[in-house]
Amino acid sequence: MPDIAARKIRWHQHYDVDESARALANKLGGVETNTANAFQIELVGTCDDSKKTSWGSAKAGADYLHWPTAPDWALAEVAWLVRWLNTNHDIPLTCVSDWLAYGKDTRRPGVTPASYGASPARMTAAKWQAFKGWCGHQHFPENDHGDPGSMNFARVIALAQGGTTPTQEEDMALTDAEIKAIGKQVVTGANGAKSPDDPTVEWAVSSFLGLTLKATRALAADVAEVKTKVDSLAVGGVDLDALAAKVADLLAARLAD
Repeated sequence: MPDIAARKIRWHQHYDVDESARALANKLGGVETNTANAFQIELVGTCDDSKKTSWGSAKAGADYLHWPTAPDWALAEVAWLVRWLNTNHDIPLTCVSDWLAYGKDTRRPGVTPASYGASPARMTAAKWQAFKGWCGHQHFPENDHGDPGSMNFARVIALAQGGTTPTQEEDMALTDAEIKAIGKQVVTGANGAKSPDDPTVEWAVSSFLGLTLKATRALAADVAEVKTKVDSLAVGGVDLDALAAKVADLLAARLAD
């Protein structure tokens, strides 16, 4: 969800990164789409070129984003997530080259080139199964959608590769207001319903616990590696167990920060 005034993207996570999503068509007897290790992003706005400058009384760039002409700050925000997924989940920093303008299947009256239906950009089953990187809905086999049109995803990849996406501050400590907002999200859910059965409560908590568990496992592995190396040292007069414990404490403090 673009926050145009703040020049930021407000990300909302519906599934854990390691769970399959449900945004794609997946025909029986065909190739897997949703469950083929595909991380799916829905960008709020439009890719319809008829709404390039206005959409009713709304103005592009002020009230909504037309993604094929999105400003660099918005592409940089997408690049932040793309780079994070590369670092943490090994999604390559590459993308398909053909991002066709949003349009209908040429078998029906409409706009060309056709990103909808039997699009020239749509992958065959074999190409999809061999593909690694970033593509759009218009590229998926078994699907007929044409989004995100001619979005400049090559620019997103370039920003992600260059690391020039300063708008997301990964290493900054949370403020008290942000901590309270996260707590409210976990307790009440995104729709404000104070019910433990609200699925958004489960998603928020499970995502947080999942990330915490991964960080804890990484810390444990680091501590074990350090202890093994310390135990192998032959240093006269040094309490190696005490030294290993001190290193473990320092690693734990770094994680807490």
